[in-house]
Amino acid sequence: MKPRGRFILIQAGLIAGYGLIIGRALFLMLQDNQKLEKIALQQYRTSVQSEAGRSRILDRKGKELAMDKPVWSLYADPAEVRHPYQTSAVLSKKLKISQKDLRGKLKSNRRFVWIQRRVEASTIEAIRPLQLEGIYVIKENKRYYPQGPLAGHVLGAVGLDSKALGGIELAYDHYLMRHPVSGVYMKDAKGRLYLASTRFAGTHPKGDLYLTIDKGLQFLLEESLERTVRKHAAKGGSAVMLDPATGAVLGLANYPFFNPNHFDEVSLSRWRNRAVTDLYEPGSTFKLVFLAAALEDGALSLNESIDCEGGRLQLPTGNVIHDSKPHGRLTPPEIIKVSSNIGAYKIARRLGPKRMDEWIRAFGFGQRTGIDFPSEAAGIVRPHRGWSMMETATISFGQAVGTTPLQIASFYAAIANDGAQMKPYLVEKVVSPEGDLLYQSRPEILHRPITAKTSQRLKEILKGAVLEGGTGQAAFLAEYPVAGKTGTSQKSEPGLGYLPGRYVATFVGFAPADRPRLVLLVLIDEPSHEQYTGSQVAAPPFKEMMLRALQYVGVPPARGGGLPVMEAHAESMPRFYAERKLKTDGDSFEVPDFKGATLRHVLRAVTHFPVEVEFKGRGVAYQQDPEPGSWIAKGSRIYVAFKPLY
Repeated sequence: MKPRGRFILIQAGLIAGYGLIIGRALFLMLQDNQKLEKIALQQYRTSVQSEAGRSRILDRKGKELAMDKPVWSLYADPAEVRHPYQTSAVLSKKLKISQKDLRGKLKSNRRFVWIQRRVEASTIEAIRPLQLEGIYVIKENKRYYPQGPLAGHVLGAVGLDSKALGGIELAYDHYLMRHPVSGVYMKDAKGRLYLASTRFAGTHPKGDLYLTIDKGLQFLLEESLERTVRKHAAKGGSAVMLDPATGAVLGLANYPFFNPNHFDEVSLSRWRNRAVTDLYEPGSTFKLVFLAAALEDGALSLNESIDCEGGRLQLPTGNVIHDSKPHGRLTPPEIIKVSSNIGAYKIARRLGPKRMDEWIRAFGFGQRTGIDFPSEAAGIVRPHRGWSMMETATISFGQAVGTTPLQIASFYAAIANDGAQMKPYLVEKVVSPEGDLLYQSRPEILHRPITAKTSQRLKEILKGAVLEGGTGQAAFLAEYPVAGKTGTSQKSEPGLGYLPGRYVATFVGFAPADRPRLVLLVLIDEPSHEQYTGSQVAAPPFKEMMLRALQYVGVPPARGGGLPVMEAHAESMPRFYAERKLKTDGDSFEVPDFKGATLRHVLRAVTHFPVEVEFKGRGVAYQQDPEPGSWIAKGSRIYVAFKPLY
């Protein structure tokens, strides 16, 4: 080969060699950069699945009953915690949790561990200045009920991670529950987090729930129920208010109350919505079942007289039926008016056990109403083949059967609604964040066991029961005609039979009797004083609740003129509200002074205010924003803070 050719070949080889070296260097540089970038991202990026959060629950007029409230939670990046012993010692004192458990978390191999969720703001502010290495805060949501215990048994409660634990929160969890958000957070030079990107697991929240409950009606039921239970030193009580034409539940109260903001401070028995889940023997309110059946079957005339045996009837089995007072011959309307057990038995006896059983079930007893609420009880009705003569007799006046307060209210709603029994429901609609209607309830007829003609006859009979001489005369209203029935039942326990001195007092009815707008049941469990009957204990609060409710919904008085709502119960208003009228110029109004008032008094006072009121704490009001005397626009929000009196 010529010298020039060898030179060119050597040059080509050198160039190729240098090319390989440079290429390898570039490859190594790129690979190292990728590794370094990965390591850097691991150090400065973390993925956090934040709490899901929930949509709001509102009353039928849009008043907030349940909402999410921002809170702060503490977490750690253990890789950044250089002194786990010292850090855990400091945090355990601030958070009042185990130092040993904390130390275990801080020595974890994970890049993200929760220290404590939903920490008080004051605690967070005490920890921030310490600038503890590897300790950070993140914003989360906490379920908040701005009305406190109002409708607590209906709403239910929510635990950590927005998990529904009961009530409407659980029944409509599929609408309320937002899906968790997985967020990628980047740390800046000072170790603070900022959100870099998010991933939604599933869909966005579907919408806000509007209940059939009216905040104002709910409040007046709860207020009167509490006062009645305390007055009679009773074990508890329930009140159910329905719209008979639709089945909408306008109010559903139980006492003792349940505050979902503090659900973890009470026993599970306090959570129960007893009007829906608990059974009781309905007593004389059940007599209308067989009167309606006998009229519908043509087995009875309203004009005939029935011998009530002077208040004592001995059955062929030797068992004896008693009336509270001796009565001679009575017509069916008179039997209901004075609530004769013997008369009721003789009416039911015409049907016979088989037909009695069929009619009980025709009115929906022994089965769930289907209300949109978890854990509804079906009731207890034994098949008629097992009834003894005495059991047949006692069933005729409301013993030996188990019903819920809601079932009895629904039965009387059917009488009020010309014989059509509507399915009770609690949710009116669901509306998306964009304002689209996602769900709308539709009134549904459950049963139509009796004709409008029979219904009209029963209305007239029930109107007579609240007139002078009737067991329900304490429920009489001068302003509106009322139809209703008392009930008194003795409580029993398996193996012990009926328990002396332990009663359930009930009154159920509707008004105005001729064109019913509202159906109301009031039940008082185990009144402890000498008064224990439905006429003595349950009829008076029915009267108060029904009068205020009819005025509240704007039903004009049928007689007697009546009083405006705000004046009708001014005596029960707190002094700061009762002594002066609300100052308003139409579009705005002056904020009253709430300081020194209890939570219940403030709730009572603001029922008719055109604003939202948010409460914090318990006890008496000591702070409010805006200050008293300020003028604010309608639809604004007032914050009131409470503290224990002692």
